[in-house]
Amino acid sequence: MNKEFNLLVLSDDANFCSALALECNNYGFELTFFESIELDSILKDNDKLISVIIVDLNCNEVDERLNIGEEARLKSNFPIFGIVDKVTKEIQHKSKDYGFDLIFSKRMLLKSLKKVVVHILDQ
Repeated sequence: MNKEFNLLVLSDDANFCSALALECNNYGFELTFFESIELDSILKDNDKLISVIIVDLNCNEVDERLNIGEEARLKSNFPIFGIVDKVTKEIQHKSKDYGFDLIFSKRMLLKSLKKVVVHILDQ
């Protein structure tokens, strides 16, 4: 791919993060892990890249993570994806209310990462 693509990831799941790093390495995608307090600087530093924000919603602070997605929606035009171990109607509806574009299971995102990125680049 001739365009620089970066995945901005907020997750505490070490297994998922490792698997995602391997997938990104396979396709040459940039990968940036961030903490919630770094959101403003991450968005500012990545304004020239084609990026997507991935927020892990499998945690004890689901409402805080949903708020981070909402804040990112207000401050950027990047697609915002939520990831969970298992997708439910409840989390789909709740995340939509906070401005998330899509919800994926972690497994599904890892299996279809290249297709998702190609779709974003074609937009």
